[in-house]
Amino acid sequence: MARQPAYQSLRGRHRRFGARATAVAVGGFLLYVLLSSFVPGLMNTSVSGHLTVGLALGLGQFVLMGVIVWRYLVYTRTQVTPVVRGLRGLARHHESTERERAAFEARTTSRDEEYRPW
Repeated sequence: MARQPAYQSLRGRHRRFGARATAVAVGGFLLYVLLSSFVPGLMNTSVSGHLTVGLALGLGQFVLMGVIVWRYLVYTRTQVTPVVRGLRGLARHHESTERERAAFEARTTSRDEEYRPW
C-alpha cells in the first residue's frame, strides 16, 4: 500500500499541511512572547478598561488555535477522507484477492499431497 501514488501524495500533502499549521501556531506564540519581552510598553497599552494589548493578544492565541483546528478538520474532511476511502477500498480488494489465491493454493496443494505417487 505504501507504494501507491495516491498514498504517497496523501502523505506529502498531510505533512505539508502539518508543517504549515505548526509554523503558524509556533509563529503566533513566538510573536506574542517576543512582543512581551521586547515591547512591554505596547503590551501594557490599554485597549478598553482593564483589557490591554497583551491580554488581547494572549486571548487571541486561543482563537488562533481554534482556527487552526477548524482548518485541520475542514482539510481532513475534504482532502484526506476521500483519498483514504479509495485506498481502503483498494486494500480490501487486494486482501480479498490474496485470500482467494491462498484458498486456491491450499486446495491445489492438498490434492497434490493426497494423490502422491509412491
